[in-house]
Amino acid sequence: VRTTPPLSEASKAIIHEVINSPLPEMIRGDSGYAQSGTLRIWYESLSPTLSEAQSVKGTVLLINGLGNSAVFWPEDVYKPLLEAGYQVILTDHRSCGESDWVEDWSKSNSYDLADMVKDNLAVLDLLGIDKVHVLGLSLGGMIGQEMAIHHPERVVSLSSVMSTAYLNDPDIPVSSAFQINTLKLFLRYGLLNSEENMVKLMVSLYDFLGGDQDIDIEHISRATLYEIRQRKGFNHKLPDQQSEAMSRSGSRLPLLPQLEVPVLVVHGDADPLLNIAHAKKYAALIPNKETMWVEGMGHDLAPVHVRRWMAKAIQFMAARQ
Repeated sequence: VRTTPPLSEASKAIIHEVINSPLPEMIRGDSGYAQSGTLRIWYESLSPTLSEAQSVKGTVLLINGLGNSAVFWPEDVYKPLLEAGYQVILTDHRSCGESDWVEDWSKSNSYDLADMVKDNLAVLDLLGIDKVHVLGLSLGGMIGQEMAIHHPERVVSLSSVMSTAYLNDPDIPVSSAFQINTLKLFLRYGLLNSEENMVKLMVSLYDFLGGDQDIDIEHISRATLYEIRQRKGFNHKLPDQQSEAMSRSGSRLPLLPQLEVPVLVVHGDADPLLNIAHAKKYAALIPNKETMWVEGMGHDLAPVHVRRWMAKAIQFMAARQ
């Protein structure tokens, strides 16, 4: 069982260096807001650099995981897409980043994954984009599945990474280690609110969720600081809201056998948050799918693993234009 040892001296040195260095600009494209019901949803649009002989291959919509805004996407994900000729759209979830935060949320007045799909469709509608390749991580994969099932006319392909089609599946054991270790981390770093503690908390969470390869401490530290210094900071109600959205949405398993959208399912065999059994179960139900099981990969974006599955994802998208 993975535990959360204190950060190493090397990790602390990287964090200290980032905190005391000028922050680079992390919004590199055109950004704006789309109206989704009563909420404004923030987006960023990145355009590929093309020669005169090239044309844009298509658009990829990136949907991030629980608690993570668009600035947490590493270059290892979006840069290869731009180099391959794709336009890339990134969004902030409702109640996250620069999108409007839901102020009157309660368990009896909560949103679900279908609402989060509408947020992303509102962005695509504003930008005049009919169809996209969707690449979703964890919660983002669940939103992508909802979009592919209920709006297949908008989805060229779906890459569902480290995700599940039924969060509360009674047949798959839940890891208590995640809840226990998350609590330990919040007790270690969350009680005293400071930039440094928030960075250490985020790095430690990623480190715990990681598999056998090093995480990108520098990127996580910069993204955390950028969120605090340049944006609205962290919404501490967000994990509860997003957990409720996943639970409220129930199981997509019965709907997957009718799914016509091609799906790439990627999952690591060392995932401490969502057991790989989730991915193997839902992948088996999808008629038009490819799978990639990554040895040693946890529930994180370790660069070594990301480069491998991004190469596969780009190949998968290119075959389905």
